[in-house]
Amino acid sequence: MLSLMKNSIDIFQCPVCYGELAIEDEYVICVENKHRFDIVDDIPLMFVEGSDGEYSDRITQKVKLFYEENPFPNYDESDNPGLLIAKAESSVFAKLLNDELPFNIRILEVGCGTGQMTNYLSLAHRYVFGVDLSLNSLLSANNFKKRNSLKRSSFYQMNLFKPVFKVESFHAVICNGVLHHTHEAYAGLRVITKLIKKGGYIILGLYNRYGRLFTNIRRTIFSMTGSRLHFLDAYLRRQDITYSKKKTWYLDQYENPYETTHTFGEVLGWFEQTGIEFISSIPEIGNILPLSDDYKLFSKKSRGNIITRLISQLAMPFLTNKEGGFFIMIGRKK
Repeated sequence: MLSLMKNSIDIFQCPVCYGELAIEDEYVICVENKHRFDIVDDIPLMFVEGSDGEYSDRITQKVKLFYEENPFPNYDESDNPGLLIAKAESSVFAKLLNDELPFNIRILEVGCGTGQMTNYLSLAHRYVFGVDLSLNSLLSANNFKKRNSLKRSSFYQMNLFKPVFKVESFHAVICNGVLHHTHEAYAGLRVITKLIKKGGYIILGLYNRYGRLFTNIRRTIFSMTGSRLHFLDAYLRRQDITYSKKKTWYLDQYENPYETTHTFGEVLGWFEQTGIEFISSIPEIGNILPLSDDYKLFSKKSRGNIITRLISQLAMPFLTNKEGGFFIMIGRKK
């Protein structure tokens, strides 16, 4: 039980007092101050409330409740490692990420949801730690792991503002589609960048202020018309997707209780303030063409200027409509 955590216990800390942790038979305990965290189905429950006030806690609880009721994304009943690889590699980004990340490194996925990316990246002999605030999502992730005897992924319930890991513990931190559902995305970034080793990478995915245009329009239409016009969303028109996955997508995109949108320039500013060197982005700044199979995620690209960044973002609703205005920024810790 919890073999990966036991073998890496030196990188863990108590989320309450930052003391050392130990693993007992049925719980994880803080050695110094005896804070105790139960274990459910091999998942340590180490989520604790933040300390940023009532407003932030209210948003966190709303989002937490939403994802407890609607784990995202779902697995299909027939999913196995082979299908997981096939589905992941149908995404050019996921395939490139798996091709370029070295073996035998320690990776953290913040906001892993049901753990597809965590489990997928662990198949190539990497040690991948998935954290999320939704226990139901984590149970789904861990069930896939156990059903397929995966050894190098593990899952933990955690508040990203109260990390259970020590600083500089990971070679890479992935945080896709998460910070825009928190009370302050930049504050969240400040926390998780501390967990990256010097020279390590942050892979950050957010909703774009311009790219989200059509999604916002559809959200208004759907709220007025119910389900009659769902064909306006390209994902919901697909014939190769199960009803449950379409429902989960719809809820996540159009009925999420809280989200913010951001820009290339904004994130570049965040990177500068947190000691992160910009490496690349998806879509690429200054290039409105789709991502190619030979794109190098960790090869330094131009950060562009205010004009090229604006053009790239204005093109997003027309080129990345299926992804709901999602963009990714990759940086290296100086």
